[in-house]
Amino acid sequence: MGELSDWSVIVYDKPGVDRTEAYDKHVKALPAIIDLGLVVFGGQINDDSNPRKPIGSSLTIRAETKEDAIKLLKQDVFYKEGIWDVDNAIIHHFNCVFIEGQPLRG
Repeated sequence: MGELSDWSVIVYDKPGVDRTEAYDKHVKALPAIIDLGLVVFGGQINDDSNPRKPIGSSLTIRAETKEDAIKLLKQDVFYKEGIWDVDNAIIHHFNCVFIEGQPLRG
């Protein structure tokens, strides 16, 4: 395996989908990828006009390439159950300079 890079990801839910039924399976699978160090952080993005309504997710993924980050997204239950619109995800290489409680990175 080569060197891992951080990737900033925003992946929206497909219009009209409800993630409620898949949510528990999604959360139960997270510890495995977190323990491997493949997801640095992640969380739900909510609609500005309705803060209780999820519209997608924001994550920082560790992967060698953007393609590897996409492969990781496609292993998630939210993708497999047709919730995440991975084909239109916004993914950029990310150089983290600051994490709370840690020294600044160069």
